[in-house]
This record gives sequence, structure tokens and C-alpha cells, in this order.
Amino acid sequence: MPKVQSIQMRVLLWGWGVLIVGLALAFWRYSATLDEETARDFERETLTRLETVQWLLDRGSPFKEPRDRQDFLHALAGNMGMRISLIQGGKILADSSRPFDDLARMDDHSTRPEVLAAQGGDLGQATRHSTTLDRDMIYMARKLPGHEGEDATVLRLAAPVSQVRMHMQRMRWALLAAVIPLLLGSGLLLYLLSRTLTAGIAQFTEATQAIGEGDYRRRIIFYPAAEFQPLAEAINRMAKKIKKNVKVIENQRGELWAMFEGMTEGVMVLDTAGRILHVNPALSAIFPRAHEFLGRAPLEATMSLEIQNLVDTLMAGETTEPVSRQIELKDRHCAEMTVVPFRDHKFRPRVILIFHDTSEQKRVERVLRDFVANASHQLRTPLTSIRGYAETLLDAPPTDDAKRREFLDIIRSNAVHMTKVISGMFALAKSERGGKRPKDLNADVPQALEHALRNSSFAAQEKSITLAVEELPPGLPHVAADPDGLLQIADNLLDNAIKYSPQGTTISVSASSDGQTVTLRFQDQGPGIGEEDQKRVFERFFRADNNDVDGAGSAGLGLAICRHIARNYGGEVWVDSPANQDTGIGSVFSVRLPAA
Repeated sequence: MPKVQSIQMRVLLWGWGVLIVGLALAFWRYSATLDEETARDFERETLTRLETVQWLLDRGSPFKEPRDRQDFLHALAGNMGMRISLIQGGKILADSSRPFDDLARMDDHSTRPEVLAAQGGDLGQATRHSTTLDRDMIYMARKLPGHEGEDATVLRLAAPVSQVRMHMQRMRWALLAAVIPLLLGSGLLLYLLSRTLTAGIAQFTEATQAIGEGDYRRRIIFYPAAEFQPLAEAINRMAKKIKKNVKVIENQRGELWAMFEGMTEGVMVLDTAGRILHVNPALSAIFPRAHEFLGRAPLEATMSLEIQNLVDTLMAGETTEPVSRQIELKDRHCAEMTVVPFRDHKFRPRVILIFHDTSEQKRVERVLRDFVANASHQLRTPLTSIRGYAETLLDAPPTDDAKRREFLDIIRSNAVHMTKVISGMFALAKSERGGKRPKDLNADVPQALEHALRNSSFAAQEKSITLAVEELPPGLPHVAADPDGLLQIADNLLDNAIKYSPQGTTISVSASSDGQTVTLRFQDQGPGIGEEDQKRVFERFFRADNNDVDGAGSAGLGLAICRHIARNYGGEVWVDSPANQDTGIGSVFSVRLPAA
């Protein structure tokens, strides 16, 4: 960008330039007039001196000798500062600049222009180089009245041109001496004027810059001239209006940004090149590293070619209507995506992507379907059995009392199973709702184990199973759990061990602590659990024997309840099987809970 001169420099240079040109023209005109006036003054002065010399010659003549006339003119010329000559017929009769003896050797002057003009009766005047004096001279000649029949005598006066030029030079210097201060003074005035002007412009510049940088309280109060008043008032009005508009925009921007940051839906804003410009925090729940991909394509953040293709289609302007899609992401995440195209202020295409995470909704729907299917499956068989035996007893009751009792035992057994299924479903729902935070809970492990062993003693005696509790370590800390929840975990794990333990075996119960957590272990001597089944054993309604209703009337919910209760307390539950690698039998169910 070329350099632009300041207005102060422009005013100063143009003003001074115009002034210099004007003064130069005036000086030139005055000098020409001065030359003319000086020349006329010299002519008048020379003519006056010529007449004076003529008058003196008339009064002083006749001279006795020509030499006396020569001496007279020499003295007179010395007083006047001029050269005086008498010329007759082209011959020099007397000359104040040469000795009398040299007059005869001087050139013929009859052809001199001033002499010729004087002989014709006019006043002769000429300027030329004098060979006698070797300098430029101004000559003026006049014919003297003489006798009839004699050649006319011409009186000639001469002055050096340098003398006239010196006089004119002094006049010019005097003029310059008056012009230079005028030029300097006018330059100073122009500088002060331009400085005042530029100071006012600088104030306008500072005010507009401050307004542009956000200082909308800035106002222009002082200005250099009345012509600046409309501009100052316009800028002040503009600042006031901009302040009002910016305040509205900032409020709206703050509201929009708060909405953007607080939305539960994930939002991704793309620029005109289809690159990620902004993402809100909610998007991290769907795409955990989305904020790391600002300035890059959506494909890199979402790893979804479907999303990228849809964005490319909308950026190409093939459609201007919002588009909705149900997308499935990795890790079993599901989302409802709405892609909204729009145009920016330059009418360039841009896109906003809105993601509504439906993973939990889908999971709940899936769990509900599974739950209904499993519950229906678990209840259909015992209900069918109850209905069948009940109808038999009503329509064709057996005559044998033992047979009737067998039918009634089967009905009771199935009813007990249904009761366990329904109770387990309620317990599971309660465990999934959660409860108090672990830091607010406190449960005594030995007390819970003693209570659980007492609850399971009758079932263990029926199968001749021994419940052995290893010696608990001293100072075993309490756990951050509800006493009822801890008891329910112990009851379910003991109940599960008793169900799958053979007659006459032993179930060992132990506990340990590392200071931060407490671990409970329940080891049985059952057939063990296969590796594939170990991954699903804590799922609801899952049983390794795949029977609808096992001999013990299991509902397949006890271990699922244990897992959910343990997780609610910030713990975990797992199984190791086989417990004895040499024999390949037995399982160890362990639960770890945080210490209180």
C-alpha cells in the first residue's frame, strides 16, 4: 500500500507552495518594474547631469587652451562619477577618462549610435562594451549648439553598467529581505493552522478507534471548527446507537451461548468449508474426543461415513431442508441426528448437527423387552403347571390320597417358584434405583455374615451341608453399605452356593481387607461354572442348567441382584471357577465393597 501524506503536511506544503508561487510572481513583476524604473531614473539623472555639464561648459568657455578644457572635464567627471566626452565630427576633443596626449590616437566616434542620434537632433542613448575602459557602459549624448557652418559638437556622458546593476541588485536584496520574513511567518501560521486542523482530526480518529475497540462511552466534545460539528454529532450518535445495539447483541449472544453450553443434546457447528467450528459439552457424551477435532472434518471426530456423506450432501446445496437420521455408533451408542443447513451473511452454505443420545432410551426399551420376555417365560411354565393340575383336581380328582397330595405339592412348588420370581423382580428393581451414597452408609461385616448364616442354616441342614466361617481378621473395618443390602448380598450368595452344592459338602465363608476395601468370599464344592457361562452368570434370569424351574425353585435373579446392589455401593462382584484347579470343581463368588 503506497504511503499517504498526512493532511497537516498537505496543508503546509500546498499553502506554502501557493504562497511561494505568488510571492515569486510578485517578485518577478516587481523586479521587472524596478528595472524599468531604475533605467528611467538613470536616464533622467544622466540627462540632468548632461544639461548641467552643458551649462557649465557654456559658462566656462571659451577656454584658452584645449588642455584647459580637458582638465575641466576631468575634474568635473571625478565629482560626478561619470565619464564625460566632447566629440566633433567623430573626433574626440576632450575625454575625462584619457590623458590629453592620447586623444589624437583614439578611434573615430562618428559611427557610434548615440553620436549619430545626437547629431540628428535627438537624445542619443546606447549600452555597449567600451574598448577604452574595457567594461560595459551606458552612453547618453546630446548635440551642443554651435556656429553656422561648423560641425556639430556632441557632449556625451557615460556610466558603468555595473553601477546601475549594483543599484538594482541592492533593490532586489531589499525586496528579498522583506519577502523572506513574510514567507517564514506565513509558513509558521500555516503550520499552526494545519496543526490545529490535524489535532481535531486526530481527536476524531482516536474517538472512532476507541468506539471500534468497544469503548462506546467515548464522545467528541471539542472540534477545531464549526464545519466539524455535524461530523462530531454524527459520530456521537453512532457511538450511542452502537452501544445500544452491541448490548442487545451481547445479551442475545450470552443467552445463546448459555443455551448452547447447557443443552442436553450434542451440537456440532461447521464452518463454510465443512470443518468443525464449535462443539458443546453434551457432545462429549456421544463423541468423547470431539473437542480435539476443531478445524477438522466431522468424519475424524465421529468415525461415521454416514454422517460425513450427509454433511457433504447438504454443503453442496442439494437440499435446504433439515434432515433427521437414526444412527448407531460404536459401543452400542444410538443417537437421533438432525442436520440443519443454513446460509451465513455472505450466503455461503453452513451446517449445524444436533445429536440426541437415545442410547439410554434404547437400552431401557431393550431391557424392558428382555424383562417382559424373561418374566413371561419364567411365569408361563409354573402357571401352566398350576392350571393343569388344578383342572385335573377339579375335573377328574384322583381317588388316591397320595396322588392328590402329590398334585397339591406340585401346585405349591410352582407357586413358591412364582413367588420367588416376583420377589426377585421387586428386589432387582429396588437395587437398580440405588439408594444412599456410600459415604453416608455403614455396615458391620461379621454381624451381616452371622445373620446370613443363621438364615441359611435350615436349607444347609436339609442337604447336610456344612457352613464354615474362617476366622475373620481382627479390626475388620465396616463397609460403606446399607446393612439390609449387605445382608441381601450374603443371603443370595449363600443361597446360590447351597443350591448348587452336592449333599454332604462344605461351604467356606471368609473376609479380608486392604484398608480401603473389604472383600467377602463364598466358596462351594459344586460342579463349577463353565468359562462361557461365567460371563453371563450375573445376568437376570440366567441359569447354567437352562431349566425353567430347577429342583430348588430358582428364579435366576439372585446373582443379578447381588451385582446391582454391589455396584450401587461402589463395589463389584465376580466369580472364579473352578475353585480347585486339581479337581476342577467348586466356585468362589467374591464381592468387594469400599470400607466405611
